[in-house]
Order: sequence, then C-alpha cells, then structure tokens
Amino acid sequence: MSLREQLTQFIKLVEGGQSVEAIEQFYADDVVVFENHERARAGRDKCAVNERQALALHPDAPHTRAISMACDEATGRAFVEWRIRYKTTEGTCLRLEEVAVQRWAGDRIVEERFYYEGVINEGQDDD
Repeated sequence: MSLREQLTQFIKLVEGGQSVEAIEQFYADDVVVFENHERARAGRDKCAVNERQALALHPDAPHTRAISMACDEATGRAFVEWRIRYKTTEGTCLRLEEVAVQRWAGDRIVEERFYYEGVINEGQDDD
C-alpha cells in the first residue's frame, strides 16, 4: 500500500472519531511525538493512553477534519493540516488548528510533530 493510501486511511479513522484506533493501527511501537518542538510522548501505548485521557476531558467527541494533506513517497514524510473543534465542560466552543508532520517507515508512523500556536475561543454553545 502506498504512503498516500496509508495516510488516507489514518485520516479517515481520525475524522471518524477513532483517533485512538488510528494510533494503535498506525503508530510504531517506539514512535516519538513532539508538540511544538518539545518531546511530549514516546511509545505507541503511551500515546494511546494520552489520547484517551485527552478525549475524556471533554463532554463530546471533538470534530476533527483534515483540511489538507501531502506526502512524499520517496522520503516517507507526510503533512496533515488539522482543524479540531471541541466543547469544554463549561460549554465553551474551542478550535485548534495544527499541522502534523509525520515520518513513516514502512506502514508505521515513527515520528510525529505537531505545530500550532494556541486554541481559538469560538464562544459559548447555543444549545
């Protein structure tokens, strides 16, 4: 399967609310994840636990969309521009826009770096 096909499957899982499953399926056992140049996590199991904990902080599942993506089959590099919307327990709607830079080895992500500036407050939910 090509890198583009693998990346597309990864994106479909995340957009479908299955980010933990995407981590379990596509991260290498010894993956390293960075948040804005800081080493944040290492190891697929730790990444999956971190994702579950992050999801548990919010009353509703986040709405995640890949705005754009690109990949280079020769280098195993991929880029995804994500837009993530979620609601806090207080009802505040927030938006995070980030770029994920992935390094793939075979069919696994061995390194992922997230770049973002901060969360955007979109105000209170009108529900």
